[in-house]
Amino acid sequence: MSVTTKGGDKGKTSLYSGQRVSKDDIRIETVGTGDELVSNLGELKFFVPDYKGTIDRVQKNLFVVNAHCADMDGGRYDVAEEETDFLESFIKEGEKRLDLKGFILPSENRSAAKADVCRTVCRRFERRLISLSACANVSPAVLKYINRLSDFLYIMARLVGKEND
Repeated sequence: MSVTTKGGDKGKTSLYSGQRVSKDDIRIETVGTGDELVSNLGELKFFVPDYKGTIDRVQKNLFVVNAHCADMDGGRYDVAEEETDFLESFIKEGEKRLDLKGFILPSENRSAAKADVCRTVCRRFERRLISLSACANVSPAVLKYINRLSDFLYIMARLVGKEND
């Protein structure tokens, strides 16, 4: 199988349904931003090997979110509630270990800085999901998961900033 299909040479690509859309369609923009987050998280794993399993889990959930965005019906794929619960538990435990006060300049160390890059890409992904929701069915569970994910990444950045001092 070749990765070169030549189907996109004229600025079109296919959604999960097979429907052809412009490469700047809001669905494609949203999925592309999700893919960017998955890739940044992949790089983050090299900086924080102790969190590899946790990040793998998040990346797999982001594949589900992207499938949800690429599905014209919007109902075939969704994030399970226990996955959001997992993020909330991580956040709660992290907050207990940290003394959070005010704004933090992202620069504690390379690991924390990379986690903060992931957080900002996640926030952009959330904005794209909101834009998509204006014209398509975006699950409330997906929106909640991505909102929690940025908080999760904030906490992870602070933890690895503290752990790797």
